[in-house]
Amino acid sequence: MILYASPLACSGAVLMALHELDLPCDVAFVDIYAQPHIVIDDGTPFADVSPKNAVPALRLDSGALLTEVGVILQYIADLKPGSGLLPQPGGLARYRVMEWLSYVGSDVHKTIGPLFHPQMPAAAKDIHRQNLHRRLSHIDQRLAHQPYLAGDGFTVADAYLFVMIGWEPWFKVDLTPYPNLARFHGHVASRPSFAHLRRTVDPALQRMNLPAFPRAGAVGCGGERRI
Repeated sequence: MILYASPLACSGAVLMALHELDLPCDVAFVDIYAQPHIVIDDGTPFADVSPKNAVPALRLDSGALLTEVGVILQYIADLKPGSGLLPQPGGLARYRVMEWLSYVGSDVHKTIGPLFHPQMPAAAKDIHRQNLHRRLSHIDQRLAHQPYLAGDGFTVADAYLFVMIGWEPWFKVDLTPYPNLARFHGHVASRPSFAHLRRTVDPALQRMNLPAFPRAGAVGCGGERRI
């Protein structure tokens, strides 16, 4: 398998999951700040690899290309069904994890991104900040009763959420208003899979010309830099 990923992007969740599962996979980093987006090692236009021109994309050994972070996370977790990263099909526990994957993807991920777009109008950012605060508050309430999104065990949904709220010195959501989410962040940051993620992406970051991203501002979202 070949994972096409970009440092600081949601594809980091896939890198963490691969390490958690001890699955071998080649990684090809994509510079999503270059126009057109290119594969760093050989300069191939990424649109020639994936018509969506977005990471992550997973090239399977069969040659088929799989896209969308939530789907890729489910696929690789199913390669090791006893791992606990995704419960077995047929039970409600599995659908709870899929429910969280959907919520992080549609409600959290898509709300955070516009806050760091330099051309996004201030009024629109205020709306996104309010929406993000409401969604993070909901997650914080859930984490008051359990260590991870779906219960006592770390799953692929937790990897996705962790990457979305970020880590220093790059973008990191201000978690001060969300003590349970802050505790969750600390738990996940201590996992070996995050250390592996840092070791994997840091060399690629040095090869990219990152733009200066605007700060997110107040109302539950502050931080450094973010795609």
